[in-house]
Amino acid sequence: MHNLKPDLAQARSLIAAAENEMKYLETLQPSLNAAGTIIRGIYENFRRLGAALLLMQGKKGNHEESINELTKLDVSTTRPLQVLNNLMRLRHRINYDGYQPKEADLTDVLSIKTSCWKPILEKVKTLAQEHKAAIYE
Repeated sequence: MHNLKPDLAQARSLIAAAENEMKYLETLQPSLNAAGTIIRGIYENFRRLGAALLLMQGKKGNHEESINELTKLDVSTTRPLQVLNNLMRLRHRINYDGYQPKEADLTDVLSIKTSCWKPILEKVKTLAQEHKAAIYE
């Protein structure tokens, strides 16, 4: 992990990009043909939120560090945040091992998104807003 000075502007940019991209992904019809694209997109948007948290702290990390940052959040979800690690591993298999996701993989990832996305997004947005307020105090 690299230490930098906090970069709230970049963090907020990542948050906005993740939110917009997820809205687009929600317009796609879930299917086996689109499964890899949908899974990678959902993963990438969670990762962006983790990267935003790191940037607010003046840090820059890899994919694992970004996802781990999300698992530390105090949010209420219907699935444990550690499922994001499963999502990271699945995305890695798709990207680097040529794994073709199955219907069960897509169903699970959509369930992760449904249970975790909004609470995490709202928490990260709140932390960014609090961070901004702290700068001006």
